[in-house]
Formats: sequence, C-alpha cells, structure tokens
Amino acid sequence: MEIEHAMLRAIDAGFDRPRRVDESTLDPDALISAGAGYAALTRDGVPVYEAEFGDFERQMTVREASRVAADDGAHEWCIHLIGQGDDRHYRRAPDGRWRLYSRGYGLS
Repeated sequence: MEIEHAMLRAIDAGFDRPRRVDESTLDPDALISAGAGYAALTRDGVPVYEAEFGDFERQMTVREASRVAADDGAHEWCIHLIGQGDDRHYRRAPDGRWRLYSRGYGLS
C-alpha cells in the first residue's frame, strides 16, 4: 500500500505542481525521479543510480548525489531526467551545483 501511495504522489506531483521558473540548476532536495519516465545519476556516462517509473523503494535526492560526486570529483557527474514531454540533463559544476547542459522533448 505504501508503494501505491508513493506512486500516486509522484504522478500527482508531475501534473499538479507548477514548474520552477528557473530550471538552470537543480534544487538539492529534489528527487532524482522522472515520474512516468527514466532518471539516472551517471559517472563518465556510466549509470551509478537509475530510477524508472514505479521505482519508489529506493529514491535518491540531488543532495545525496552531490555527496557521492564530491567523494569522486575527478570524474564527470551528470543527472538525467527524462519524462513524457521533457528531458533535462544536468552536469555537476566545480562549485557543486548541478547545471543544465541539455534539454529535449522527452519520450514524446
């Protein structure tokens, strides 16, 4: 029952929550999740963490990804958020922020 509630909250958040005006950086408390899509944290292009639709048992926040990346900073770290009508790709900058470097039309 708990997983079903988490799934409904994620779907609901995708439809009801207004989009942030500035999506050029990621909020540290944001989940690496794409609702009905795919999300990943990669190191040099290799997935370290992946989340697909309905995967609510193990969720990672951007803050947790930052901790992982800070421990191994010699590599390129990226977060990929791919949804139905939008995909955003962020790269970890030297100042520790996740900056948008690519945007597309998602799975549509």
